[in-house]
Amino acid sequence: MMALTPFTSAHAAVEIVAGAPKTEAVSEPFSIDFDSKGVAYGVEFTKSNRIFRVTGDRVEFIAGMAHNAEKTKPVGDMHDGPDPLQAVFHGMHDLQITRDGRAIIADAFNHRIRSLDLKSGQISTIAGTGTAGFGGDGGPATAAILNSPMTTTLSPDGMRIYVADIGNHRTRMIDLGSGIITTVAGNGQRGLPADGTAALETPMGDTRAVAQARDGTLYVLLRGGNSLVAIKDGKVETVVNASGKKGYSGDGGPGREATLNGPKYIIVDAEDNVLIADTENDCVRRYSPKSGKIDLVAGLPQKAGDKIGAHLLDTELKRPHGLRIGPDGRLYITDSFNNRVLRGDYK
Repeated sequence: MMALTPFTSAHAAVEIVAGAPKTEAVSEPFSIDFDSKGVAYGVEFTKSNRIFRVTGDRVEFIAGMAHNAEKTKPVGDMHDGPDPLQAVFHGMHDLQITRDGRAIIADAFNHRIRSLDLKSGQISTIAGTGTAGFGGDGGPATAAILNSPMTTTLSPDGMRIYVADIGNHRTRMIDLGSGIITTVAGNGQRGLPADGTAALETPMGDTRAVAQARDGTLYVLLRGGNSLVAIKDGKVETVVNASGKKGYSGDGGPGREATLNGPKYIIVDAEDNVLIADTENDCVRRYSPKSGKIDLVAGLPQKAGDKIGAHLLDTELKRPHGLRIGPDGRLYITDSFNNRVLRGDYK
C-alpha cells in the first residue's frame, strides 16, 4: 500500500511538459494520455478545440479545426473521415488511448464520443447522434442520445468505456466488443445518492467523471455534490464528502468527513488509490480505499497561481481538469487555466 505522505524538497523539480514557456502554446488543456510508445496526447477546451501531441519539446496539433467556440458557433458537420484536421470538435473534456492506438474522445458539446485512429488519422463516431437528450440504452451506441458526455474512461481490461453523461446525471457504459450502450449508475435525477442503495435506483447528480479500479469498484465523481462515490456489487457508498458541502477540509483524515469544491476528474493509480482533480480548490487530492483517508498531493489549496515549485506540493495550479500517471510513473496534470501541462514525482 502506498503511504500517503507529503513530498519533500528531495524530489525532482516539477516540469512543464506543454505550454509556455517551454513549447508552443496550448489553450486550456483538459486531458492527457499516452500511447504504447509513451508519446503524450491531449485535448484543448473551447477556445481552440484541437488535439495535440507532445514529442520532446515539440507540440504538434494533429486533429481539430481550430476555432474559438466561445466567440463563434462551430460551423459545418462533425467531419468524421480521413482528414483529422478538418474535424470539428466542441468542448472536448477527455481523451484516453486504447491498446490498439485509438484516441477515444469526449466531444462534450457535440454530445458525442468520437475516435481518432492515431495511425491513419481516421475520425469516427462511437456514440451519440449529436443531439442532446437521453435514449438508446440496450442498443448500438452510435444511435444513442447523450447530453454533454464528460469522460471516456477505459476499463482496466480495455474492453469497456465508462461515460460520465453529466446532462443526464448517469454513468453509461459502452461495450467495445458489441457496441452496445447501457446505464450502470444513476436514475437520471439530481441530488446525492443514499448509501447502500442500488446504483440504478438513486440520484447521482452532475456525474462529472468515472474510473474503475482493478477489483471492479466503479468510482463516480459528482461535480455538483462535491463528492466521490464508490459502487461495488451494485451498491453505492459516498467515500469522500458525505455532506456534499462545498469547501476545502479534511486532509489526513477520513474521506467521508472531507470537503471538495467543484471536482472535475479522477484516475485510479497502480495501488488503486483515487486521485481527484479538486478543481475549484486548485489542487489534486488522493483518496485511499484501504485507509479511507484523503491527502493532498499537488497544488496550494485555494491559492490559484502559476508558480513552479521544487515539488508538486509547492507548485501553484489554476483550475486543473485532467490527471494521468505517465509511463515514467510521474503524475501529469493538465493545469488548464495556466494553459500548460505539468509533471512531477508521485509517490
